[in-house]
Amino acid sequence: MPPSDVSAGSFRDAAPLVDLPRKLPLGLGGTLARLAAWGSNRAERRGLHFAPEAAGLPIVDLHADTLLWGYDPWRGGPGHIDIPRLAASGVALQIFAAPTWTPLPSRDPENAICVNCESMDQSLPLFPSELWSGLKIARQRRKRRRAFRIARRFREMVDKGLAHKTAHLVEIDGPQALDILAERRCRTGPPAVGVLLSLEGVHWISADAPPEAVAAEVETLRIAGFRMIALTHRFSNGLGGASEDCGERGGLTPAGRAMVETCLRQGIALDLAHASPAVVEEAANIALDQPCGRRPVFVSHAGVKAVHDRARNLTTREIQAVAETGGVIGVGFWRSAMGWSDGDPWESKLDRIVASCIAVLDALEEPAFVNRMFKRYGHYNPYEHIAFGSDFDGAVVTPFDVSGVSHVVAALSRAERDGRPIFPREKLALISGGNALRVLREALTPQPLDS
Repeated sequence: MPPSDVSAGSFRDAAPLVDLPRKLPLGLGGTLARLAAWGSNRAERRGLHFAPEAAGLPIVDLHADTLLWGYDPWRGGPGHIDIPRLAASGVALQIFAAPTWTPLPSRDPENAICVNCESMDQSLPLFPSELWSGLKIARQRRKRRRAFRIARRFREMVDKGLAHKTAHLVEIDGPQALDILAERRCRTGPPAVGVLLSLEGVHWISADAPPEAVAAEVETLRIAGFRMIALTHRFSNGLGGASEDCGERGGLTPAGRAMVETCLRQGIALDLAHASPAVVEEAANIALDQPCGRRPVFVSHAGVKAVHDRARNLTTREIQAVAETGGVIGVGFWRSAMGWSDGDPWESKLDRIVASCIAVLDALEEPAFVNRMFKRYGHYNPYEHIAFGSDFDGAVVTPFDVSGVSHVVAALSRAERDGRPIFPREKLALISGGNALRVLREALTPQPLDS
């Protein structure tokens, strides 16, 4: 595990928040942010019509990095997502992630892409104040500062929506908010869109941080608005190993185990995207062994090794480990997860997304695993563990912007096996958003204090 320059328990005081700008970037900074987002988040097609096959179905996307770029999401954005396009595309709930450190990838001795936490941080230009006030601040402190800065961007986005006529945003901060969202989506007027804030990598906690310090930091993050937490991002940290790290890709550290336990107990959704196989297995086992019964975990965005074999994508064993907790796998839409080439026809890129959903289903329908699930729970539906996790605005290439999600639903509706539809409409309703909504409701419910 990489060394941490934050000693056990010291991260609580690592980043004073009062001196951080409260406004979204304007002027030159905002212009640079929009240019960076435009150049980094490419989509082959934009502004697609809504596919009728998705009419009446909930659409939920478990991961987008839009708030990293710093432009106002209420304006027509240069990337894959902005609020007007979310509303027009029929999205019921969008999870906005906060990545805080994105080192430049390199290649390992086998020529595979990997990430070293010591490499140049690509996201530094998106935080221009650090260029003159923060470079002398330790890396771990800057990572934490950025998390709270993006949380403020999220808060500004939600607050701005209170008086906006394009859409009505509903912040998903607990299971009751999901009921409010459902009720408001039935009203006439501006469409209601649920939004939830996620943290992508808690990089400032040291491996030996005591459980009480980890719990205190989770509470600080909860107060800031975070309701989903991913332990790692593209490199290993003090909580555990990452699937793309150039070095060690180990399991959970003591602090990582404390983080998993705390999130599961406090009603913070646990995201295992980017985690090493060992972390996925260990965290899933902890989730299965909770005092009040199993707790679901997420993989918010990923591909599948059966479709495209790369370190970042999931094995059959990882897919099954997540499903066994009652959790969901968010199938991604981006090029490096799906494995297409830029010159491939647009329809074949859509087919790769469909193939990935089918590969997840195949893993969940393995006879031995089906038997295990029936023995554990007495019932089992493999379709209940598949969802969408686009990775929109994650410095990725996709076949479409958010307007294309309904076309994924349409493509799934056409998939057949032995002349029969693989995803009939009642299954599409689960995959497009029903599964994500159900599992979020459970994950956001804290465990009883006496458990």
